[in-house]
Amino acid sequence: MLGAISVMTLCTFLYSFAAQSLYFALVQAFFGFAYGATGTIYLAFFVEALPPDEDRHHAMGYYAGCLAIGYSAGGFAAGYVADKFGYALTFQLASVLGLICIALLLFLRPPPSSQAVKDPGKEKSDQPALASLKAMLEPRLATIVVVSLFLNLLHQMGHAFLPLYGLAVGLTLTQVGAIRAFYSLCNAIIRPFSGSVAKRVGQRRLSRAGLPLQSAFMMLVPLFHDFGPLVTLFVLAGFLRALVLVANSISMVEDIDTTRVSRGIVSGVYNAAGDIGNILGPSAGGLIATLTGVAGLFVVGPLMIVVLFFLSLWGCRPSAR
Repeated sequence: MLGAISVMTLCTFLYSFAAQSLYFALVQAFFGFAYGATGTIYLAFFVEALPPDEDRHHAMGYYAGCLAIGYSAGGFAAGYVADKFGYALTFQLASVLGLICIALLLFLRPPPSSQAVKDPGKEKSDQPALASLKAMLEPRLATIVVVSLFLNLLHQMGHAFLPLYGLAVGLTLTQVGAIRAFYSLCNAIIRPFSGSVAKRVGQRRLSRAGLPLQSAFMMLVPLFHDFGPLVTLFVLAGFLRALVLVANSISMVEDIDTTRVSRGIVSGVYNAAGDIGNILGPSAGGLIATLTGVAGLFVVGPLMIVVLFFLSLWGCRPSAR
């Protein structure tokens, strides 16, 4: 993890010198690889470091909430610094954050692994890579992958095409930006408290019900052209996204047998599914918008996502295997 963060820090600094497209592409490629590795490794590291008496519902809520706060604060701070001092200095200052992370990892020691304390007589199995990959086809892990994939697909589809819809119905860029800001703020505020909701409702039930409800709010978007109703819809959608994201991350921690599949592979598959959803959202949205228009996209896209979501869950049933 130290190596991956070091590469991210170096790449962030090198962005300020990457003036040509080839150099920029190389820096971006290395940064993306290191960023993906860091997210995967740190998630596994965080879960393993939880003490045995820690409420994992709350812990995963705080973890997801800190990510959202970091994204929001980082985006705002980067924009402000770039406006005041330029892009080059912004990247150079951002690389200092990487150095702080490296220092924290070097000087802070995690508590003993909760799994080791809970099951002192139960050793982790050193599985061959092929056996561990086969374990990923288990229904519970497959279900977590499906939720992560479609949750991010829906998020990116709406996120990418909201500006086009907003401008088409007469909103200003400031209003569009405010809608996206409130959506992100709702995600950041709700996530730390989502663990308590998942504990009461059940993380599996919340994961399955939350995404269709979020899709329903997105399908109402074409009915409204004014700022007030649209910001309300996106805040409600952001609220549900936060609940589902935390519930699914709790399922990843609690519902998977780590003696059959390693925590690292579970974390990697979980993050990869989200990344695939991030890629497919704008791509599929663009194709749908070409056929239906931007307004039609907000109806057809979420509807198709819900249908495919339930078909995928049906395919993940134990009886289907």
